[in-house]
Amino acid sequence: MSTEQNKEVARKTWEAAVRGDVDTASANLADEVSWLLPGSVNPGGPLKGKQAVAGFFKSLSAAFPGGMQTEIRRVYGDGDTVLMELTNRGKTAKGRQYENEYCFVLEFEGGKIRRVREYTDTAKVKEIFA
Repeated sequence: MSTEQNKEVARKTWEAAVRGDVDTASANLADEVSWLLPGSVNPGGPLKGKQAVAGFFKSLSAAFPGGMQTEIRRVYGDGDTVLMELTNRGKTAKGRQYENEYCFVLEFEGGKIRRVREYTDTAKVKEIFA
């Protein structure tokens, strides 16, 4: 796939995940995908395999029962690597307003997302979900 195609897949995958369309989001993942979440937050640490990442996508619906909005501001690509800068917003299951900045580094293999590293303000995550 081209860099532009990878960028579009990255964007569509995250947009599907936050709207609760786990099947569409998961279809773009390699079977042996690895998603590295910041280790200091729950669920934290590396998620390994399509089933584990799909479970993470499903957990977003429980954490944000009214849905989460994502604003993807920038998408950069070079070869098989894509970087996305975005803001996620929503009301948590406990009724608290959440807004946080993210950067995802996605690596592609054979047209599928093979590895993701997620960066965010973990102190803000802990504060809102405490």
